[in-house]
Amino acid sequence: MDLKKLLDKEFSLGVEILCIVAGGVVASIAGLIVGGLILPLMQLFVIVYLFLVEVYKRRLWRAAGLVLLWSLVVTIVVAAYAFYAGCSAGAVDKIIKGRSYLEEMIEWLETGKGPEGDPSLFLKPKIIEIVLFTIVSFLTMGIGGLFMGAILLNYMNFYYGTLIWMANGSIVAVVMGWPIYAIIRVIGYVFLGTILTRLMMSIVEEKTLRIKVDSTVKKMLLIAIILIILDFILKATIANTIYYPVLHDTLNTTRVESCKTILG
Repeated sequence: MDLKKLLDKEFSLGVEILCIVAGGVVASIAGLIVGGLILPLMQLFVIVYLFLVEVYKRRLWRAAGLVLLWSLVVTIVVAAYAFYAGCSAGAVDKIIKGRSYLEEMIEWLETGKGPEGDPSLFLKPKIIEIVLFTIVSFLTMGIGGLFMGAILLNYMNFYYGTLIWMANGSIVAVVMGWPIYAIIRVIGYVFLGTILTRLMMSIVEEKTLRIKVDSTVKKMLLIAIILIILDFILKATIANTIYYPVLHDTLNTTRVESCKTILG
């Protein structure tokens, strides 16, 4: 694979930002019309090339920043779609894992029970998720990790938009619906995926497993590990003690019951 020929390009930061914002909006809207795998695939196409170009040039912080911007754009579009759809069956079924995740989170919002705040229920699945993300990101030079990330973001954002709808557009739901530990998790995953992409890229470039790891990679890896651990700690301690009671009090019971009926 001739990475130099593929990725030795130069784009201004302004052009990259414009492409990601405009492309992210258009791809998400178009993807939501069809739904299923088409949605994350279209979102992936917006970010993947610019991300790989920046990683190839070893501008890892910039690469990660572009992915975080892309994450924000798709979050806004999918959450807005969910809010205006009002928990319709047609909307929820367009999101991979949208129905099951929404059911899980509604139960937590009503009772405080479920994987969201219970380490005995979320620890094993989260560890499996991290391991799978790590393997896929490394083996696919980040492409598979971005695709996984798009799927994860979409069902979380669909829940977020539906939560705001069930809370009658409450500003509390807007601010608290994406908990701080989930935001930290996304940043940690982005940093981890960026590092793994750079490592695989170095192996392909140098055609050896004996590669040099520079200080930027080491620093980003340390931050990624800290953020992922912090996500576990905060999720286990404040999901049920802070987020559950606050979000529970914002809910419109009629809208919650309507959503539960639609979900079956």
